[in-house]
Amino acid sequence: MRNLLTTRTAKSARTKRSLTLLGALILLVVAGYAVAANAGPSVATPKITSGPSGVTNVTSATLTFTVGARGDTLECSLDGAPYAACTSPKTYSGLADGAHTFRVRDRNPRLGAGDPATRTWTVDTVPPAAPQITQEPPTITNVDHATFAYTDAEAGVSWECRVDGRDWTACTDPVTWWGLHDGVRTFMVRARDAAGNRGPATSYTWTIDTVAPPKPQLTQRPPNPSASSSATFAFTDREAGVTFVCSLDGAAYASCASPQTYNGLSNGTHRFDVRALDAAGNRSGVTEATWRVAASTTGLPFTISGGYGGLLYPGKTGTLALRISNPNGSAIVVTSLTVTVQPGSSNAGCDGPANLGVAQSNVSAANPLTVPANGSVTLPSGGVSAPSVTMLNLPTNQDACKGAVYTFAYSGSSHS
Repeated sequence: MRNLLTTRTAKSARTKRSLTLLGALILLVVAGYAVAANAGPSVATPKITSGPSGVTNVTSATLTFTVGARGDTLECSLDGAPYAACTSPKTYSGLADGAHTFRVRDRNPRLGAGDPATRTWTVDTVPPAAPQITQEPPTITNVDHATFAYTDAEAGVSWECRVDGRDWTACTDPVTWWGLHDGVRTFMVRARDAAGNRGPATSYTWTIDTVAPPKPQLTQRPPNPSASSSATFAFTDREAGVTFVCSLDGAAYASCASPQTYNGLSNGTHRFDVRALDAAGNRSGVTEATWRVAASTTGLPFTISGGYGGLLYPGKTGTLALRISNPNGSAIVVTSLTVTVQPGSSNAGCDGPANLGVAQSNVSAANPLTVPANGSVTLPSGGVSAPSVTMLNLPTNQDACKGAVYTFAYSGSSHS
């Protein structure tokens, strides 16, 4: 009987051990497959619904997040600090510049703490430096627009600009401002970083002047005609601070100052031009002077100009108002003067010598005409008469001479 009981007890022990092993590893057989059963419920991860992100210049932060299951506890941590119980929303203040990381997790009384939800952002309260302007217009210009370029020590900044105290507006690098009016203009630019910090502004002031100065006024010039091969011109302008450019006889303009002297001038007619140039580059109109150089004191021929300006008809006599000019540096004495009617006329069939008669001037060696140095005399003068011309009253060809224009030639002699 004992042996039987002993056998049953041993069998019962083996059976118990088998059941214990089955309890440690439970297998489910489904359609011929064996799978492991769910190990049990887990703790959910909270969801952060709002809070700072990216880069900000705000030193406080408020974060909101989903609450845990009933009976659970939410725990928060900032920048690796120990977790502590918290509720939503969670606010931090006095945050230092730099990166910050917030974590929140759910703690279940039975299952423990779950995985945290995280959010990272950066606090930056340091504004960028004042920009450096690398391109700007001249301090005085006659251009009604301006282009500026600039840079900043902090990379990745954006820009805000304004002109003459207008509102700040976003701008690019470079930026061009158009349609600016004459006067003093001021441009300002400042940098703004990704956190929204605005740095100090850099400014540049310049002047726009699009108005040309008035023409210069000549205050000194050579006589005309001049016996000198040198000529001096003095000039001024009503606009202060201008400079001048000059030209002689059509040459290219060159910088000059008052007085301006030219030497070694040849005999003949010369032209002097001067214009004013202001600091903005505006050029005035041209002031011009012409004169004739007769540098030799003797031996130059005098010239005769003038004529009759009225109408001639048969029997009509007109005086030839002649002007005798002396280009020499000393007076001359004219002793003879001859007027000759040239053949033909502007009308076919009306010959000048055949239809006109000339009464010569009474100038002679016995009745001379004195012409001053570099001067002129118009006849009649003193006891010297002017020559005259008469249209002859001929019986034929008078109709052919209506409206005719005649040509006269002049000659004479003189001595010093």
